[in-house]
Amino acid sequence: MPVELTPETRAQCEAIISRYPDDWKEAAILPVLHAVQKEWGYVPMDGLKLVAEMLEMPPARAAGVMSFYPMFFKAPLGQHVIQVCSTLSCVLCGAKDLVEHLKEKLQVDVEGTSADGKWTLAKAECIAACEGAPAIRIDDKLYRDLSPDRLDELMAELD
Repeated sequence: MPVELTPETRAQCEAIISRYPDDWKEAAILPVLHAVQKEWGYVPMDGLKLVAEMLEMPPARAAGVMSFYPMFFKAPLGQHVIQVCSTLSCVLCGAKDLVEHLKEKLQVDVEGTSADGKWTLAKAECIAACEGAPAIRIDDKLYRDLSPDRLDELMAELD
């Protein structure tokens, strides 16, 4: 079943694309992906094809761009998204322990959503907070120097 954007989001995407020269439409991919994800909460495969069509680019190239950035999601998410940095400095400072703690607490694997739909657990390749490792993002807010106990406190505040 084909997906369609609301007229408002379609107009927003067209306005974004219009700011770029015709031979540089692809450069609008990040703000267009953000607009699509804002409408649906994620970017489904049909939505990605729609973005590629709007930007007159191959769907595979659009998919490559989308998969590079950790802020874009391919499936519906929980009410809150926890992204654990998985780069070396965070892993050395305890990120693996945080992931294991979350997997057990939420009863999910990485890229999974808890049964109650409240939490999605994801890994992020880098969230640019090495000085505060291990670092995570919850709903796009950055937290540094986390322990499992402090993480539990943060989650309780949001629950």
